[in-house]
Amino acid sequence: MFNSLSAFSNDQILVLSFASFIMGISRGGIGGGFGLVGVLLAAQIMPPLMAAAFLLPILVVTDPFAYWLYRKHVLWKNMHILLAGGLVGMFVGAITIRLITAETLKIFIGLLALILVGDGLLRHFKKVTEPRILGPIWGAFSGGLAGYSSFLIHSGLPPIAAYLLPQNITRQAFLGTVAVFFSICNFLKIVPYWYLGIFNFDLIRLTILFIPISFVGLFVGRIINNYFSDRVFFIIVYITIFALGVRLIWSGV
Repeated sequence: MFNSLSAFSNDQILVLSFASFIMGISRGGIGGGFGLVGVLLAAQIMPPLMAAAFLLPILVVTDPFAYWLYRKHVLWKNMHILLAGGLVGMFVGAITIRLITAETLKIFIGLLALILVGDGLLRHFKKVTEPRILGPIWGAFSGGLAGYSSFLIHSGLPPIAAYLLPQNITRQAFLGTVAVFFSICNFLKIVPYWYLGIFNFDLIRLTILFIPISFVGLFVGRIINNYFSDRVFFIIVYITIFALGVRLIWSGV
């Protein structure tokens, strides 16, 4: 069990520090998809599920600050639809975590990410400017996928983006809605993570040492976000989703 910094080399500590920093940046407004980067980095040092558990306290602590930053821009109707599905998705994730392979999930979510990017490009080249409001069934389904994949690998952005981005919402509305959704989901993960033996006090004590680094990332992300126009922001989001989708498929094959 990794329960202190003495269990790691200096290079490993640097990787975990950068993973914590990335998780903070993702909550500061650079895009929730960056959270997967943090998980992938931590997974180079410890088993994937343990890496997710290591980063969970960082998410729980930083999520309320992300919500506070964007609280005035939340699309509550959309968030409620997404959350209804997200709760079901997390429940399914908790009872099937020992049955389904992470590789299968990665391929499925990766394909969804590529479909989202393809749809965005098609709408751009066809000059589609009218928002496309997707129904609540699609929203709940998207939330379910997000809750399920978030439970396993802290990566639920592509399904959420697939539901929100076609509506041509503002950057702030996107960030606010995503912040509330994942704040609730991450908090609710604590009990099943503990019950399943993924989470324990040793891991919490280790994570506490890296939480200050995540707060630095949080405010760095916020500062950087202030310099982006909506157009540049969504370009970054789409590029990130595409890259993560390819990475998920590649690692799942």
